[in-house]
Amino acid sequence: MKKLLIATLSTGLFFSVTAQAAPLEAPAKATTCVGCHGADGNSMVPNFPKLAGQHASYLEKSLKDYRDGFRKNATMAAFAKGLTDQEIKDLAAFYASQTAK
Repeated sequence: MKKLLIATLSTGLFFSVTAQAAPLEAPAKATTCVGCHGADGNSMVPNFPKLAGQHASYLEKSLKDYRDGFRKNATMAAFAKGLTDQEIKDLAAFYASQTAK
């Protein structure tokens, strides 16, 4: 009985970890990102990083760092300076929910 319980819990954990959440709808501010990073965060240009599938916490910190001047990039700083913490959180969640290709 104990082995059956362990097997059942292990299987449930495996499927809950490997299941992908449905991609989120793009926030309005994401329209600015499309030109460089692609509609779903999968940039086709090597100079622009792919955002799709990145950890939301990484994306959130990166945007805040551009906004607050800790990371230097004129294009990103100009875009990020107008973002609120909530808009940054929404953008990070959106790109994190996308599938990297």
